[in-house]
Amino acid sequence: MTAETIKINSLVPPTWNRLKVNDVTVDMPGELTSGTFSKELDTAEADAADWNIETGCGEGLSVFLEKNGTKPVLVKNDGDKLISIRKTCEGNTADVLCFEAHDGETVNILTDISSDDSVQGACVLRILIKAGRDAKVNLAQVIRPGKELAVINDIGTSADEKAQINIIQVFTDGSDIYSGCRTDLKGREASAENRVGLVRTDGQTLDMNYVMKHLAPKTKAEIAVSGALSRNASKTFRGTIDFVRGCAESDGAESENMLLLDDTVVNKTVPLILCTEENVAGSHGATIGRPAEDMLFYMMSRGISREKAVRILERAALEAAANHIEDEEARDYVLGIIAERYSYD
Repeated sequence: MTAETIKINSLVPPTWNRLKVNDVTVDMPGELTSGTFSKELDTAEADAADWNIETGCGEGLSVFLEKNGTKPVLVKNDGDKLISIRKTCEGNTADVLCFEAHDGETVNILTDISSDDSVQGACVLRILIKAGRDAKVNLAQVIRPGKELAVINDIGTSADEKAQINIIQVFTDGSDIYSGCRTDLKGREASAENRVGLVRTDGQTLDMNYVMKHLAPKTKAEIAVSGALSRNASKTFRGTIDFVRGCAESDGAESENMLLLDDTVVNKTVPLILCTEENVAGSHGATIGRPAEDMLFYMMSRGISREKAVRILERAALEAAANHIEDEEARDYVLGIIAERYSYD
């Protein structure tokens, strides 16, 4: 297999292309192998036909993974015990992990992607989730690669009647990160939540495509992003709430709170609400701008340098998402990583 360029994170439908936000192209290496995890996972072979779930990154990545020979595996769960998956990347890797919560079950998942600064290449992690009737899936993610590793983090989920899917993500460090997440709310009164905390600095980039698709009545969904950009960093966020005919009395919302810490950053936000159903409630809002000077002045008047004050705001953006992690063990783990990241403050 030869190296190729693929298109991911496509916005549907496309918008005015002058802003260059309809999709993103990614250079992929010729071959990726299965990654190494911190401990052996209890897995079984998964039938790809049974896990044909649409994801945020989309068809381009699916075709590439198929050509690469990357097979999905089903990760078994042990009751509501936390499934902890730590992937330390050492080269070009690709994995597709499937999780299923049967009717009435709760599944808690933690994933942590990291690498040394010397590691070059690409790391692909695709997560597919099925939540049965009255089931709950809590997924917490930390993406913190080294300086030379590009990461594609892709999620696709399906929620049956009264199921809940909660996804909390923290993005920090690394160079280029591409993140996609799509949730299909297929059952009546299903609900989903995506919360993201991000920090991009020193030329780092983050490209995101998040979709909540309401397919049944009385479904609820929320996408919330908080973050900080500085020193030539860039971020693109596509957030789509899609109300499909037949999803009456559904509610979808998306919000973003971004701090632009200097004039060198690029922030692109594409909030989108699609609707073919009348009796629904959809909303989106964004607060994007510099931190208030009076707040910085107050902190500096208490002996805190401006640089340290900025780092306090960065940490707060990450913790704003991490504090919503439902599983205590996973929450403590993620908050511990954030604390370590800012420990020298």
